[in-house]
Amino acid sequence: MRIPPNMTHASPDLPDVPPPAELTEVIDRFTALAALRREIAAAVPDAPVGMTFDPDLFAAGKPLLADAGPAELAPDFRLAAGLLLPRLAEIFPALAKDAAALAQAMAMGPRLAEPLVTALAQGSEEDVEALAAEMGVRPGALVFASREALSAVLRARARTLSPLADDVLWQQPACPVCGGPPDCGMLKEQSEPSEFLIAKSGRLYLHCALCGHQWRYPRLKCVACGEGEQEQLDVLFPAGRDRERIHVCRSCGHYLIVLNRVESTRDADLDTAPAAMIHLDAAAQARGYAPICDTPWNHLNSD
Repeated sequence: MRIPPNMTHASPDLPDVPPPAELTEVIDRFTALAALRREIAAAVPDAPVGMTFDPDLFAAGKPLLADAGPAELAPDFRLAAGLLLPRLAEIFPALAKDAAALAQAMAMGPRLAEPLVTALAQGSEEDVEALAAEMGVRPGALVFASREALSAVLRARARTLSPLADDVLWQQPACPVCGGPPDCGMLKEQSEPSEFLIAKSGRLYLHCALCGHQWRYPRLKCVACGEGEQEQLDVLFPAGRDRERIHVCRSCGHYLIVLNRVESTRDADLDTAPAAMIHLDAAAQARGYAPICDTPWNHLNSD
């Protein structure tokens, strides 16, 4: 995807630039996909009853679903894929052929579901390419569609497990429920133990790209590398629109899109917000920063 020319800037402040018109269709498609993802998650069963919870392991950084293996997730993955793939082709017509081939492969039996979930979890490009060849789909399309099906399954799990994810115990940049990366953040007011005290600068909550869970994270700390020196951290935002922010780290060169909802009554849908702010991704990447979480919409270039 090409970075619009008016999003490449050399000044320290970003101008008041709305999402470019050429990206409106992209934003609309991913907004529809977010709605579909939630719809399918609602049709997937809750987490199995009887899951053990060890607060010591959790506090040490072990996500709640760390022991949920591919064999456990595969049946719900097939269910989610069966519901997702026909509708995915409606939103992204270019994926129609791949979606149909993948749906046929999933319908033939559970044999491919478990190794596919394993390949996604391990990020094995070699295994993905082998499975794509066997199914007759493009590797990129396979990852995209399968990741959406897995996301729906993890969201169903998060529905019942989120209350166990204590922000006091969890101090990690990865999701406490599924271990996924954050695709955006949100600053919002939070009452202190005394009901009369409110953190006016806002507390930072991260949004999981996979299961949609939100968790608290130190505001003055890089999500990618843990840098805490303030001179290495910066915030960029369009002039006059400081509720749309880009948190950048000079130490590791990564950025995170953050919505500021301090002293605001407007609701923020963090499932759709990241794709709706592609213009901020473009601005950050034009300055040489890389996203913390790779998503289908933030692979931008200036060629």
